[in-house]
Amino acid sequence: MSRGSTRSPGEKPGRPLTEEELAAWHGMMRLHALALRELDQALTRHHGISVRAFDVLITLFNAPDQRLRMSELAERVMLSPSGLTRLVERLERERLVERQSDPADARSAHAALTDPGRGRLDEARTTHNAVIRARFTDRLDIAELRAVGRIWDKVLDG
Repeated sequence: MSRGSTRSPGEKPGRPLTEEELAAWHGMMRLHALALRELDQALTRHHGISVRAFDVLITLFNAPDQRLRMSELAERVMLSPSGLTRLVERLERERLVERQSDPADARSAHAALTDPGRGRLDEARTTHNAVIRARFTDRLDIAELRAVGRIWDKVLDG
């Protein structure tokens, strides 16, 4: 049994979820779905990019030299390699990213953020942050935000 488990000794892991477990799980799933839908709608309406495209742009922005191997980028943004390839192709057509061959490995390619990509990201970040605040962080006080942060660290650790 893991630390903090809600299971009693001898209980099977496949038993029905408790009311508390269901409430916590459904709440997380609802927030995730609502926030992503609202982010996608706002980013598309105001900046012409999807939430997935924003995720690629912000991930590249935060990467060393603002570029990543396509395989690493796919992993970080949780897309299949083929899904990322299609998205990067769209972003290339808009000149927001560019693919670069890897001089050390001809089989590998990098995606790199372009100047227009940085500009679009800067514009979109205001909208992104406003939606996150309206849907989530503004509804909690600082102590609750810290508690949620600790909870995510605990849940995601390991």
